[in-house]
Amino acid sequence: MGRLGLCTALCLEEAGFEVLGSDVIESYVESINKRTLRSGEPRVEEMLQASKNLRCTTGMDEIIRFSDVIMILVATPTGTGADQAYDCGVLSRVLSDLNHRRIKDKHVVICCTVMPTYIDKVARHLLRDCERTTISYNPEFIAQGDVIRGLQNPDMVLIGEGSKEAGDVLEAIHHAMAKNKPVVCRMSPASAEITKLAINCFITTKISYCNMISNIADNTPHADKFAILKAVGSDSRIGSKCLLPGFGFGGPCFPRDNRALGTHARNVGVDPCVSDATDKFNHLHADYIAERMIKNAPHQESFVIDDVAYKPRCPVDIIEESHKLEVAKRLARKGKRVVIKDRPAIVELVRRTYGSMFEYEVELPGGGADEANGESNGATTSSAKKKARLEPTSDMGNPMSSYIR
Repeated sequence: MGRLGLCTALCLEEAGFEVLGSDVIESYVESINKRTLRSGEPRVEEMLQASKNLRCTTGMDEIIRFSDVIMILVATPTGTGADQAYDCGVLSRVLSDLNHRRIKDKHVVICCTVMPTYIDKVARHLLRDCERTTISYNPEFIAQGDVIRGLQNPDMVLIGEGSKEAGDVLEAIHHAMAKNKPVVCRMSPASAEITKLAINCFITTKISYCNMISNIADNTPHADKFAILKAVGSDSRIGSKCLLPGFGFGGPCFPRDNRALGTHARNVGVDPCVSDATDKFNHLHADYIAERMIKNAPHQESFVIDDVAYKPRCPVDIIEESHKLEVAKRLARKGKRVVIKDRPAIVELVRRTYGSMFEYEVELPGGGADEANGESNGATTSSAKKKARLEPTSDMGNPMSSYIR
């Protein structure tokens, strides 16, 4: 029960359900039960303190005795094989453990992202000895750093139902948990597996297309990319969300989901040229931004890049496939001095990943900064005033735009 699992449990508890969570890390379980957990995810600590009907355990047998609905939210990180966009090893181990216990009369629900056909070809087989037990797919559409709001105010609830009864149960759960009135889309698990990827990939395609138009406008005399894209987004068939020029997409979901859809398409004999182009242009756009920064300041040798988490002003410490860091890497490879400036946890993550490729500044509370390089004495020099900062301008666009929901 990681970040998403805990957030889901808290939303279910607030909606009036009795909730028992499970995790293998005893100290984490204890911190939940004692209400001492510290989390950067907004509202988690507040909701945990207020919760009355949520507890956590390390025992799977206790989970089985307690639950009618078993929701599985484990990590499915990026896989390593050509046909494995996600590593479902932990998920499959949980299902195998449930099968070993011969569970009966349960609704098992996979809430983590999997490849299309995983439920039909793998999950059902792993639960083969479980009587009167359904397996469904019910992924969430949330953003790290905004999980609670996303769970309680979804545009759409996606249910790949293992049976009509399982679908009815999941629909009732989500109606109780939601503070709005979302569209509920019920379908087969295989359809839901494709839908999950298709939605995220449509968004990434829109972002890459938007940035391509932005770059075209930049290179066209007297063209205004903001005016162009505002007009494009005014067409009701298109809409304005994710249609402002800015940085490309990044993070733990969008890039790998885009690649996963391409992998599945190839597996079923379809050329994923759109997904491939989306991913390719996202990389080209980082090249373009770095080149434009150098072109706009040809004599400048130092660049400060701040707020480098995977999305702007992200309250959780995630730098996975951050597009700003992709730009920073390109600048560094062109021989420029690049200073990464951010809060201490983000600076440490970048340092662990990239080491001496960059220099580092810790942004202190209240807007101050302290240099974080080992050789620094912490003094601020006048040369710092000459470093270029990667902030929204009429030339660079709005870095928040790619992440507007």
